[in-house]
Amino acid sequence: MNYRNLFKVGFLLFSMLFIVSCSKDEDDNTEPSAETYNTTVEVTDAPIDNAEVKGAFVTITNIKINGKALEGFNTTTVDLLAYQNGETLPLGDVDLEAGATSTIVVELSNDADDKGEAVANYILLEGGEKVELALGTTEIVLTDAAEVVAGANNAIVLDFDLRKMIAAEGEGYKFVSGSDLQGSIRAVNRVNAGAIAGTVEDSNDTAETIVVYAYEKGKYSADQANENASGVAFSGAVNSAVVSETNGSYSLNFLEEGEYELHYAAYEQDETTGEMTFKGMLAVTAATGLDFEILGLSIAARSTTKADVVVTGMKQ
Repeated sequence: MNYRNLFKVGFLLFSMLFIVSCSKDEDDNTEPSAETYNTTVEVTDAPIDNAEVKGAFVTITNIKINGKALEGFNTTTVDLLAYQNGETLPLGDVDLEAGATSTIVVELSNDADDKGEAVANYILLEGGEKVELALGTTEIVLTDAAEVVAGANNAIVLDFDLRKMIAAEGEGYKFVSGSDLQGSIRAVNRVNAGAIAGTVEDSNDTAETIVVYAYEKGKYSADQANENASGVAFSGAVNSAVVSETNGSYSLNFLEEGEYELHYAAYEQDETTGEMTFKGMLAVTAATGLDFEILGLSIAARSTTKADVVVTGMKQ
């Protein structure tokens, strides 16, 4: 018997068994990948307080959440003013783990729109004039985050607040910069959001235009009416809405669950420039007999809270 060959065969079999055993141990020790949940991404807009602005176009080249780009997304030019009062534009979807998002990045073009035309971002004025919006950076890293819920129909809404994002500059307009630009886009998951809807009765025509500002309870102060370094007033408001001149209705959408207070501002339109000039804060009473500004409103997910008020005059 050839013991040398027998030894070689035995050693080979032992080696194979050892490798298989080690491989199995490594597989057993490997942590399973975290479960992900398909999440749609949509955009919406809070209004800009300027009557001469008829369109606000931005060209989005990419959106990344937790480092993942939207699936199947192509460069898209969006008229944000077309998506107000709860209307949204779906842009794509991405698979995300449950929990708060770590980073949300919106990338804009500074060169051309989705048709390859030279102006990527611009304001459309009454009469059809385009005013280009120059962008200092093409990458906006949001300061806000959204919560992805396990097993839910997740939809992250990116709320572009044009009032905070775009400021007047001379006879034109510009994007704000730095942290003001980063804070001009909110991120909220539909499954965690509610809304406020109501009417404002101003039978004495105290204000030509009324804007409702929603603040987290306790975060409002009188100096909020002053403009910040970027020229934006009421910069701490979570959301805002222009009251309809037709029926006095308004709605504040995609608000995270929590306590809010509402504040009503009066504006007058400059007939020459079309810009809205701040007149002062309105005194109101609520149809329910409660003072919304003091007590605040409790907002629950997937529900709408009513807030009907009557204007009693200007605050002193």
